[in-house]
Amino acid sequence: MPLTGSRVWVVGPSGAGKSTVARALAEAHGVPHYELDAMFWAPGWQRRPEHEFLADVAALDRSGHWIADGQYGAAHPVLEVLADTVVWVDPGRSVTTARLLRRTLRRLRTREELWNGNRERPGNAVGLLLWAHREFPVVRRTNTALFTRMRARSVPCLRLRTAHDIQDLLRKERV
Repeated sequence: MPLTGSRVWVVGPSGAGKSTVARALAEAHGVPHYELDAMFWAPGWQRRPEHEFLADVAALDRSGHWIADGQYGAAHPVLEVLADTVVWVDPGRSVTTARLLRRTLRRLRTREELWNGNRERPGNAVGLLLWAHREFPVVRRTNTALFTRMRARSVPCLRLRTAHDIQDLLRKERV
């Protein structure tokens, strides 16, 4: 199913490939890509005040066409209203855990800047992996309910479970 919406929200657990998919879709459509992580984290890994974060998420509406990715529960009510398409990147837990481990190790090794000057820190890497493993079933339940609500409003929803599903979507979107 090719994407038809102009405001696409990409969801999924940590390590699923949300940002990779969202960036590729944004590039294919020539629209801005927004990472909720970049909106949420201030320098020094400080959480931005929730009202500021949510104001930035709500401001996406003003830009017209966009692709955003992120799984922040506080932003769900805002994005459920704004998004006209939802893509759920949903590989299995073993896939997301392996990807998250590889990504975290790469970021630690390269000291890659993430958002607002933040970089992965060795002390937080184990905590991130444990948190992602624990939250995986929560994210799945959350997104199952999200799809139910969005489909009830006739919002197109696409679930990508495999690398083939992702490649197939991206191939169709490059046309």
